[in-house]
Amino acid sequence: MRIHLIIYIALMTAVMTLDSCTTDAYDKGEGKYSYLKTELVEAHVGSDKNVDYVVTDEGERLMAEPPFTAQWITTADTTYRALLLYNCKTVGKAECLSFGRINVLNPVVADSVKNGVKTDPVRYESSWVSTSRRYLNVAIYLVTGATDDSEARHRLGMVADTLMVWPDSTRTLRLRLYHDQQTIPQYYSQRTYFSVPLYSIDADTVTLSVNTFDGTVERSFAVK
Repeated sequence: MRIHLIIYIALMTAVMTLDSCTTDAYDKGEGKYSYLKTELVEAHVGSDKNVDYVVTDEGERLMAEPPFTAQWITTADTTYRALLLYNCKTVGKAECLSFGRINVLNPVVADSVKNGVKTDPVRYESSWVSTSRRYLNVAIYLVTGATDDSEARHRLGMVADTLMVWPDSTRTLRLRLYHDQQTIPQYYSQRTYFSVPLYSIDADTVTLSVNTFDGTVERSFAVK
């Protein structure tokens, strides 16, 4: 059976937008920015499609106070990967100020990629493993611009190239960023983030390979 590449189809501008939460932020008198934090989280959505709690990349569970939602939340009783800006005045609780979805790229084998693996260049910014070791997080810039082609989209994916077993029996999985520029012109750069789940990878380390305008960038990370 042929498995098609699971891809993230970016907006033409390739911007990760932050939605305002449906609850109103308010000033308690301690200073507008005194208790603000921005973190990558796993956001749990209940049966009413409201976020009731989040788990940060440091493994801290925070109750949503009050619960909130966003336009892109379409499925109940599930978990979304997101970037959360919140007020953290109360220990163990998060008052949402803005909330943006982060795309999760699950690695697929190269042979399953329809029409081959594309590695159009991007601008690499940074990559890091979450403290909880559940995700490899990556920040890149897509070079983009306005186009008359309404079907044109940046397409991103993650390809598992090779699994190497070393003499000490440790295993390294090589990952390669899939990027299809399509017909989008290259006028300016827009930052985007994505996460690669590590909890489903059976390896001790991963090596991430990203094709950039300045050549290939490779970074290695411990998984276990």
